[in-house]
Amino acid sequence: MGKTSSTLNRTPTYSQAKSVKTSQGGRNRNIPICLADKPVQYERTSSSTNAKPPRLVENTMIVWLDGSLDKQTESSKGLMGQFKRIANIIQPFFNPDECFNFINSVKDEKIYFIVSGSLGQQMAPRLENLDQVQYIYLFCGNKANHEEWIKKYKKIKSIHTKIKELCLTVKYDINQFDKGLTSISILSRVSMANLDDSDKQFVYLQMIKHAILEINYDKKIRKNYTDFVRQFYLNSDQQLNIIDTFEENYNLHSPIWWYTRKCNIYHMLRKAFYKKDFEIIWRLGFFIRDLNRDIRKSHLQTHNHQRSLVTVYRSTAIKTADFEKLERSEGGVLAFDDFLITTLELNVALKFANTLCNDPGMIAIIFKIDIDPITSTMSYIALNNLSFFSNTEGEVLFSMNTIFRIEKLEKRQDRLYQVNLTAVGKKDEEIKNILEYMDEVTLGLSGWYKLAKLLVDVKQYDGAENIYKFCFSQTQENHRDERAFVQHELGHLNELKNNYPSAIEHYRTALGIDLKHLEAVHPALLSTHVNLGDVLLKNGDFNEAIKEYKSALKIEKPEKLNVPVQYNNIGKVFLKQRMHSEAQQNFEKAVQILLQEFPTARRELADTYHNIGEMYYLIKDYAKALNYYDKTLELDQKVFSQNDPSLASTYYNLATVNEALKLHKKAIQYVEKAVEIVQAFYGNNHAETKAYVKYRTQLQQTS
Repeated sequence: MGKTSSTLNRTPTYSQAKSVKTSQGGRNRNIPICLADKPVQYERTSSSTNAKPPRLVENTMIVWLDGSLDKQTESSKGLMGQFKRIANIIQPFFNPDECFNFINSVKDEKIYFIVSGSLGQQMAPRLENLDQVQYIYLFCGNKANHEEWIKKYKKIKSIHTKIKELCLTVKYDINQFDKGLTSISILSRVSMANLDDSDKQFVYLQMIKHAILEINYDKKIRKNYTDFVRQFYLNSDQQLNIIDTFEENYNLHSPIWWYTRKCNIYHMLRKAFYKKDFEIIWRLGFFIRDLNRDIRKSHLQTHNHQRSLVTVYRSTAIKTADFEKLERSEGGVLAFDDFLITTLELNVALKFANTLCNDPGMIAIIFKIDIDPITSTMSYIALNNLSFFSNTEGEVLFSMNTIFRIEKLEKRQDRLYQVNLTAVGKKDEEIKNILEYMDEVTLGLSGWYKLAKLLVDVKQYDGAENIYKFCFSQTQENHRDERAFVQHELGHLNELKNNYPSAIEHYRTALGIDLKHLEAVHPALLSTHVNLGDVLLKNGDFNEAIKEYKSALKIEKPEKLNVPVQYNNIGKVFLKQRMHSEAQQNFEKAVQILLQEFPTARRELADTYHNIGEMYYLIKDYAKALNYYDKTLELDQKVFSQNDPSLASTYYNLATVNEALKLHKKAIQYVEKAVEIVQAFYGNNHAETKAYVKYRTQLQQTS
């Protein structure tokens, strides 16, 4: 609460919009009487002495357990060399418990577990129900010793006595998994208003991909990537050599050639898009842009004059829950999240789809994709002579940002469906709505700053922080406006992370840079003063917070609502200090200005009424508190949607006042409405929802 309602541009020389939190972020919940004397209960959290698992940047890995690995024999070194030829990430163990703890810590990757026969009998029951374990392979000297007991475990794929046979099997299984892995997003709703979390994920992913393609990258960013990525392949000489070659000879080959080589770049991109690892995505942004351009260029050279319908196929397997969403979304739109490789041959797709039916937890899908070259704007290219590998006849690679209409689902056989898709272009009404929404969300931002803002919106704070720090390191000293902007954004970011000391430091750095070349009353300083005041208030630095809000009051030609908003902010600080008379004076100034000069500023007036209601509640003048919360509710219902959390906080506080006035029936009615809103907005497991439910339960028990 207490921010101006729109963002400020810095100066005519630098026009990126600074982040200003909306005014609704700070509405407080009253402490209900029925909970006032109860001790705070904290949930117990389990501690562990286990080290944090390493970050894994590919979808698959081999874990190898053998009791003799502690001896580092020539035999074990030879086996490790063989395994490195079929997987980039290998984790060896000789201690079963350490091995299990590591496997148990892996959440997002598929593990192909190779184990000696004797240890396999010990580990199989511990691993059988772990989703992250794809298959178990026994590597032993005598098959007969294990053929009977392994029948109890579905995870055990095979027993091997020869290393070549084992490696061929594991390599085939890893390749089949990778081939069937397809990351998709679905948008089932036509309207851009009131998007649910799943729909927002779809739209924001499209925006992030668009932003990556718009950035101008220089050679430094490629070096930045290779320096970053080496840490994940320290045990793979092959991949380290490829990384060196990529850094030194990137321009000797086409991006399509590099991608189809299926080295670390390919695997990291696949993992990043599949698990929405936005840090990897932005670090590889230069390659994503280059690959997309390469496909578009090749498409124009090869397929630009094509007029006949093109049909391609892609086979994959999806979880039952994802399939159910796909069924419900017929008529909606679907996007493939990364670069899509398809086949022109239905028989090839069908043969592969039949192998995917073997997994009982998955549904096999054949996507049949029809593209009308006359109406479609998407780019694709037959790989034929462009790929690193020669056996790509019939394969077609699509550019990113491919969006299709879900036309029809057809059942081919048990647990195998065909999904018919048609390509959509920019003239499609739904796509136009998405593009307009994207423009609104990122208005006033460009390049790296647009991408960082989107990452903040999807709560990828670490990725956004890395981008801002990178931008600051690349910005020259004399570009003061931009440097101050980046420090302001880092302050905003750390405020969102509740890292208040760091937020204060960055905001003050931003002001320090600005004040070297701007007057203290310059409008460009307003949002930084206000944000700094807010975070100082949260940090308990009340006197410093008042100083910042008073500095904001002195700004020349500020936004129209600045004066009443700052009086409201100053009132909040006094309220925190239990200086009720001073708080009241500032709140009343804010109300007077709002009513006289800004009669349509309902949101700001509601905020101030809400704060006055809180003040009267704290001094136990419950009748007046009720009056002001009623006024707040009347305005809230005109300003907010029915499921807005600001409305929930008003209902909650109305419940507390009615409880204090012994009007328990009304109190329960209000808290029920509050719980309904937060459950719909946050879900049942959010801390805010739990607090509301706890109050409702206690209120019902004491009524």
